[in-house]
Amino acid sequence: MKTINLVVIAFLITCCLITYQQVFNNDFQYKWDDQWVVINPYTEEGLNHYNLWNVLTEFYHGQYAPVNEFFYILLYSFFGYDPFWFHTASLLVHISNVLLLYFLVLRIQLIRNKEQAGVWRIPFMTALLFAIHPFLVQAVAWMAASKIIIYTLFYLIALHFYITYITTGKYRYYLLVILFFIVSFGAKEQAVTLPVCLIMFDYFLQRNMHKRSVWLEKIPLFLLSIFFGILSIISQDRTANIDGQKIYPFYQRIILASYTLIEYLTKCLLPFKLSYLYVFPNNPGEPLQLRFWIYPIILLVMGYCLYRYYKQLGILLAGFIFFLIHIGIVLNLFSLKRFELVADRYAYLAAAGVFFSLAWLFEQLILKKVKLRKLYAAMIIVYCFGLGIYAYERTFVWHDSDTLKAELRYLLDKERAHFLNKSDY
Repeated sequence: MKTINLVVIAFLITCCLITYQQVFNNDFQYKWDDQWVVINPYTEEGLNHYNLWNVLTEFYHGQYAPVNEFFYILLYSFFGYDPFWFHTASLLVHISNVLLLYFLVLRIQLIRNKEQAGVWRIPFMTALLFAIHPFLVQAVAWMAASKIIIYTLFYLIALHFYITYITTGKYRYYLLVILFFIVSFGAKEQAVTLPVCLIMFDYFLQRNMHKRSVWLEKIPLFLLSIFFGILSIISQDRTANIDGQKIYPFYQRIILASYTLIEYLTKCLLPFKLSYLYVFPNNPGEPLQLRFWIYPIILLVMGYCLYRYYKQLGILLAGFIFFLIHIGIVLNLFSLKRFELVADRYAYLAAAGVFFSLAWLFEQLILKKVKLRKLYAAMIIVYCFGLGIYAYERTFVWHDSDTLKAELRYLLDKERAHFLNKSDY
């Protein structure tokens, strides 16, 4: 098993380096948030107790992400504003997340199956998809999005310590879960989902859900989540939703959230028409196009099917629930000050659940469909190659602000041409 792990580690690292080799040449996005998220007075003040205290206790542009800011401070202290080292550090964090995910799924497989023969296949495929998927490029190639990959790093470490805790029963690992939960939130507020994720782990790792201790141990974590949630609300820019700014009515937010959820899921499976910006289809107060009303119905049908066949779905359902827990917090149910209907970077951790389900399906096709095994294996290889090539191409889009804006102009021109062609009929 050690030899297999070493081969898998080397292969995953190689895939990451090949896919993301362009980021070493990328610049900062001086016209797309890097100019204030990365390049700011906190970063330049350096490693002194006065500056570190300010980072911990102050909100900056309506955000609270001290761990992410420490990341910038450390890089600036050693290398200045050299984009090569900033992007290198981001890629190293992504590679670390890929390896953490591999070993996390491997540990889950060993707990559930107890057999070591072939147990590495699903973890490997899950981590491979995570390593090369184009939907995740934004989070890795855009420095201002580093909050996502850093929070994921500490989040995955917390999950590892939680598995160690429930397998050993030693409370020092539970305390480490709390510690890394706090650090993960210090990078990005999306970490508040951890307690719910741990309950999902309890169920699928077959802990006794009737034991009071299983639920009592979650109370400190939920209390922290509530505190973090309040802190996130306070840190929001106080200019949001005031001065007559209109917000979407609640029924439209339900429709938009349904569309957004399906869009995230679809792009995890078939990442077509990726962009760095997905705008809302209407302005607040304007009617939605009729096609958007179908998405809540689709979700209701999906929900019924999951409820009806959850026993048959088994471990496949675990991946979808993981996805739902982590994507649900970034849907458009709340009137946040946000102009993106969908954001690739928000799917970074959530996508791991979809990749896990895909990996499980791939294994079933290869092992159980003997007559078509070679055909399915070839299709999977082509699928992975396609993802890797598309991800490699998308790293060029993030070279600098000019290449990023050029992509948006191209997409807008394409949409305009499509609209004009339709109007000719």
